[in-house]
Amino acid sequence: NAAALPVLGKTNMDEFAMGSSTEHSAYQITKNPLDHERIPGGSGGGSAAAVAANFAPIAIGTDTGGSIRQPASVTGTVGAKPTYGAVSRYGLIAMSSSLDQAGPCSTDVLSSAMLQELISGYDPKDSTSSKKPALSSYDSLVDAVAKAKSDLESGDLKSKKLRVGIISELNGGEGFEPEVAANFKKTCDDLKAAGIELELVDCPSFKYALAAYYIIMPSEVSSNLAKFDGMRFGVRVDADHVTDMMKATREYGFGDEVKRRIILGTYALSAGYYDAYYGTAQKVRTMIQRDLNDAFSKFDVLLSPTSPNVAFKFGSKTEDPLAMYMNDIATIPVNLAGIPAMSVPNGTGEAGLPTGVQVWANQFEDDKMYYFAELLELLNSSAN
Repeated sequence: NAAALPVLGKTNMDEFAMGSSTEHSAYQITKNPLDHERIPGGSGGGSAAAVAANFAPIAIGTDTGGSIRQPASVTGTVGAKPTYGAVSRYGLIAMSSSLDQAGPCSTDVLSSAMLQELISGYDPKDSTSSKKPALSSYDSLVDAVAKAKSDLESGDLKSKKLRVGIISELNGGEGFEPEVAANFKKTCDDLKAAGIELELVDCPSFKYALAAYYIIMPSEVSSNLAKFDGMRFGVRVDADHVTDMMKATREYGFGDEVKRRIILGTYALSAGYYDAYYGTAQKVRTMIQRDLNDAFSKFDVLLSPTSPNVAFKFGSKTEDPLAMYMNDIATIPVNLAGIPAMSVPNGTGEAGLPTGVQVWANQFEDDKMYYFAELLELLNSSAN
């Protein structure tokens, strides 16, 4: 209200933000505006679809393992996951408290920068909200976008000796569709032509990221969703005894994907398995953070494709949860490390379906992320 931005409505999402396709919604599926037979990404597919369909110029989503960036990639929009703690999570229903982060989805980089400025800042109602001074006023984000445009137009990029790391493990190789890999290579070539130094960087721990995420996230899901028992929150199915009521409520109130993750998390946290699974996953998380710290000591930002594939057809992966989970292979390390990253459109494939390139920045360096994202947006628009 203070920014005089009217709320147009609620957007659809996977139930409790659990999914990569918005096929697990408690309501109906959301269609990709570019092809109604294909998914808009998830879990925040509704926000990306609303922006892609021109229902709204900006939207807010939440990102636990890529749920803002992956939908942006497959709908041809811009989606940003801010530094963990930069935007208050007060009012959100927690899925995985150490990973969740709200952020903007929009038609262009500048709009995302403006929206992130509006929603950023310390919030005493959120215990994970950062008091870091750099986050109390995000004027630098819009300034970074303007500076990127000025530097590109003046041809001043080469003298700045900007360095970009291309993540070897996410370089468009095995597991990435050919059109995704081709567009990523073209993006890298465009940056080189503009005078920016590119170099491969190894992050060996990334090969364990997906496995670690799908232990940490379900474990926190199991804990956070325990309160939806018919006694305190959510729906309630009446029964003769309290235990029967709770069982009936949770059976009726949760969808298949939510139940799957609760069961996985409860198992990982159970006696005898906690150290073997959850404890080990947290060690992997530390390894990922160390690899990224090393990378950012050498490079201004890192680059990778956002999603390994373009938007796929409805039903093509719902019977194979592991195939569905692979959609987040390039986005998950960002959440495990708590760093900012955003997806920018970088072309289309043979069927005219969009792909996205992901800009990674170090913690609390969201301005660098926006600077490079604007460069990529301008280079892509000039190429087209």
